[in-house]
Amino acid sequence: MAGIALFVLSFFIGTSFGFAQEDLKPIARFSKDSAKVGEPIKLSLSVNYRSSIRILFPDTNFQFSSFEIQKKEFYPTRTKGEISRDCVEYELTTFDLDSIQSLKLPVFQFSGNDSTGWYSNEASLKILQKFKGNLPEKPVFEQDLSLIQVAKRINYPYILIGMTVVLILILMVNFFFDRPIQKFIYLFLEKRRHNAYLKLYDKNYKQLESTLSIENVESLLVNWRRYIQKVDSQPYTSFTSIEIFKVLPDKALRDVLQDVDRWIYGGIDMKDWRFNMDYVKQVAVQLYIKKRETIRNGKFE
Repeated sequence: MAGIALFVLSFFIGTSFGFAQEDLKPIARFSKDSAKVGEPIKLSLSVNYRSSIRILFPDTNFQFSSFEIQKKEFYPTRTKGEISRDCVEYELTTFDLDSIQSLKLPVFQFSGNDSTGWYSNEASLKILQKFKGNLPEKPVFEQDLSLIQVAKRINYPYILIGMTVVLILILMVNFFFDRPIQKFIYLFLEKRRHNAYLKLYDKNYKQLESTLSIENVESLLVNWRRYIQKVDSQPYTSFTSIEIFKVLPDKALRDVLQDVDRWIYGGIDMKDWRFNMDYVKQVAVQLYIKKRETIRNGKFE
């Protein structure tokens, strides 16, 4: 009885071990019999196995001997009963000049912490060569030392790096040297706006020389109020003459504005309209000069 029990136990152990290490017979096959050097060629690797075991095909890190892998494509597992079938297709190229090249690929079976590689049959491929005849042992290559014109390309990464470095330097200089960039920009904008006002003033003044009318005088003064409002940041366009005098305590300016008001609203002749118009221009210029000094001192509004 003991012998029979030992035999049965040995049978089951042997059966289980044989099942875990069941021989796999992968099949490797090229899609055609021949290919040119460097031409992509497909190689299929398929295997049938019991669905209870785990297998793994070679990936792109595997060394494919004289071939180089371009890409791979897996197909879905097909299972019928207890038997499964897997297939993977590799796209390979070769630059080896041997006329016949062969390749064997493994399929790895996992059992616990161990793995076993089962190699396929040897798939062979004939390499077609354009060169006819035998290659010389010491080939002599034709020398051509003439220059070849190469198209110039812009190195965008270097340009971007250079622009970044320049920008950082500009910001550092601007930070440590009392913001010269902001000063330059603000002074430029103020000068541009001032020149635009002077051109508009000259246009209004010529209209007054041609026709001294209430409409032309008011047009000149409205443009003047708008300009000094931008320069001095005060709502001069909504101020009366008295309110302007409170912000700009200039007695001569007060007399000029009152003289203009009497002419417009009271019908009293102005003493000297040219002096009045020239004086409001002088006030605008003085405010502009004051604003430039403020900007140079580092105060921006």
